[in-house]
Amino acid sequence: MSDKTFIVDCPICKAKVAAEVSGVAENSGRWHETSEPFADRLYVGKCPRCSTLLSGKSHQISFMEWGSEFDEWSDVSRVFPEPIKTFTSRRIPKVVTISLAEADRCLQAGAPTATCVMFGRALEAVCRDILQQKSPSPARKRTRQAPTKPSSPPKKIMLGKGIKDLKDRNIIDQRLYDWGQQLQAFRNIAAHPDEMEISREDAEDLQSFVYAIVEYIYDLTDRYEEFKERVERRNRKK
Repeated sequence: MSDKTFIVDCPICKAKVAAEVSGVAENSGRWHETSEPFADRLYVGKCPRCSTLLSGKSHQISFMEWGSEFDEWSDVSRVFPEPIKTFTSRRIPKVVTISLAEADRCLQAGAPTATCVMFGRALEAVCRDILQQKSPSPARKRTRQAPTKPSSPPKKIMLGKGIKDLKDRNIIDQRLYDWGQQLQAFRNIAAHPDEMEISREDAEDLQSFVYAIVEYIYDLTDRYEEFKERVERRNRKK
């Protein structure tokens, strides 16, 4: 990357390109809690191949005045067009959000196999969050009792069974179940040293599938519950 170009993923060319810089905006400062410095850069330009307008964001990861030998910036992640999907529900586990973000970075870096692994990780975390019930521990009695053998921790839900259980409990419909099975199949291919290759197009389709599942289970469910409560409140006022 130079002052005239920035390396970013072009969604039209399906490749990393040296986009021609038309403008750069930078924001920097220090966090109030730790006084640690931060800096972000936003690049605007266009693809040299197809002339698609592109925008990417980079953040500074090393600072000379903060114990590093030199300043260092992260790779540029595309924020326009087709930025990373964001969700509104606060119930989504952090591990799901992190896994989806890492999958997007892998996809933009041209690593579809690693992308599928992260998608499988995200969906498996969704299954565990929705299906695993945390039973409350029984209250201890003050009377003396013979020592009991500690109970073994519950068996963790794996992706295949998790998808099936989501369907059996009517949490997802048949189409989302089929998409989940496809994601599981490609995750298994990606996790083992088989000769079958995973294309970028496959990874992009799987990205749409996992986004749809997460949005359906969390965002749309929350929004529907809020909608019902709003209608009920309005009806009570009549």
